[in-house]
Amino acid sequence: MIFTNLIKTNLRTKQFGRDIEYYQRLGSTNDEAWELIQNGEASHGMIVITDYQTQGKGRGGNSWFMSPSKGLALSLILLESIPVEKAGLIPLVAGVAMAKTLKNRGGSPTLKWPNDILFHGKKTGGILCESKISGQSVQSMVVGVGINVNETVIDFPDELKETATSLSIESGHTHQRELVAAIFTTFFEQYWEMLQESPEEIINDWTSLCGHLGKSVSFNFKGENLSGIFEKIDQNGHACIIIDGQDQMFPAIILN
Repeated sequence: MIFTNLIKTNLRTKQFGRDIEYYQRLGSTNDEAWELIQNGEASHGMIVITDYQTQGKGRGGNSWFMSPSKGLALSLILLESIPVEKAGLIPLVAGVAMAKTLKNRGGSPTLKWPNDILFHGKKTGGILCESKISGQSVQSMVVGVGINVNETVIDFPDELKETATSLSIESGHTHQRELVAAIFTTFFEQYWEMLQESPEEIINDWTSLCGHLGKSVSFNFKGENLSGIFEKIDQNGHACIIIDGQDQMFPAIILN
């Protein structure tokens, strides 16, 4: 059970999280968020949250494992339009907000471009952003977040035991999921406000948390396996990777 009043009590926001839609069990918080938008029942900054997400989605069609009543699955609804060129910063905003949340709770996370949150190389969370674009503006966006909060080693399926971890495992104690949700939403609103005025702060903070800056990375691009040095991200949130001595920009790839 997630208590929405506990989330609201711990929020330090002007608007985000003031409306919360809670479901005990849900296929996907992102899918439910889009349904609320399409039905005219959503508000900017609304949280869609569930105690147990059964069909969580990741980038590239991957699924996301969540242990009932232990993980955190939520989606933030964004209804204020932003220029298309700034849309690539939103996954970074969400990643930085969650990394800072986990640091606040006693963890030492790093970020993997563009949407993974790691502890010592093991994945503890991810971000999935979906948007509706009209002309040169993003009219609506859903930011989905999945975080392993109170899972223990035995909660993970065998195929994930070596590659996944949780905030509880890393910090040595359990955490109130409502507080994690509230802190994340508070940080997210702060960075959302930076988006128009000072996007360089978002880029700087993401860079400071990146675990592979200046290191060799490999990925698949248009069916070709490539590798290079991850140099930086640009003002639009695209990855700059040095391949054979040449800077190349990639807006959407998944690092191996």
